[in-house]
Amino acid sequence: MGKSKVWLLIAVGIVWASLVAWPILGRYFCNVCRCDTSGHKVSFVTVEPGVQLEVLDWGGTGETLVLLTGVGDNAHVFDQFAYQFTDRFHVIGITRRGFGRSSQPAHGYDLDTRARDDITVLDKLNIREAVFVGHSVSGTELNKIGAVYPDRVRKLVYLDALDLGSGGWTSLPQPPPPPEDTPADLESVQRFAAASARFDGYRKPLAAICNMIRTDPSGRVVGAVTPPEISSKIYAGLQPADYDRIQAPALGIFNVITPQYRLPYYWYLDPAKQEEFNRNIESLAKWIEGAIQRFRSDVKNSRVIELHDTNHYVFIVDEALVVREMRKFLLDE
Repeated sequence: MGKSKVWLLIAVGIVWASLVAWPILGRYFCNVCRCDTSGHKVSFVTVEPGVQLEVLDWGGTGETLVLLTGVGDNAHVFDQFAYQFTDRFHVIGITRRGFGRSSQPAHGYDLDTRARDDITVLDKLNIREAVFVGHSVSGTELNKIGAVYPDRVRKLVYLDALDLGSGGWTSLPQPPPPPEDTPADLESVQRFAAASARFDGYRKPLAAICNMIRTDPSGRVVGAVTPPEISSKIYAGLQPADYDRIQAPALGIFNVITPQYRLPYYWYLDPAKQEEFNRNIESLAKWIEGAIQRFRSDVKNSRVIELHDTNHYVFIVDEALVVREMRKFLLDE
């Protein structure tokens, strides 16, 4: 199986597959059950006729904190991180339409609908106001929610979640993806998770991976849950951020890369691919610098924390630092 991932700013994961027969999906859900050892509650919230979103509830007391994921991920990616806040917040996570166990309709991947889905979940759960925390492309949802639904937002936290709708990001040449998975890498979920950690430099909770992939009866990885056209629809529906309309206090924690930045998989690429990586990283580093400056200058009530040459998954790789800065920001009245 190919692993064509858009790296660094988005967490696409595995992006090829098609709809599968129900018996295969049944085995997939059994595998998910075995992988999921987090103590959360799982529910499915209807956001429009025929469309349900998976919502995880890790418990806790206090105001609600909503965790939103990057493209390719599901809310289980926060299975460990969420418990850093349950002492002071009621923490929930939403798996957007098209991913994990949420519905996969043919429509609704534009930014307006994605933001409305998040607000509808709050409505159905009788939550009036919340702190929204978004990783990667979910920063576009934070931007929309902050601008269009200001009365629903207590605070916003952007975890390497830059404005992908501005500054020409969609036209940037991306560095090449990691090498193809080997047959050995696909023998089990555990082997696949290990290869992903080796190439990408971070390890997701196993349940997050189980909710992304399909396996056969022997446990071998055979494909992805989400077909690639869903991610394509999300990118096609990006919009420039209306930063000037955001009134809520906002914290941005960003990975600032330099032209010398290298991900672990770089050393597994052939020389030609390494040269392509070297060329493309320069323009990406420049774009990130400009995007952070736009956030800093245009979001009126913002605070910025810059990490340097670390990892897009800052909440996993730099968990202690990210938690410290988030708690300081969220608990400061």
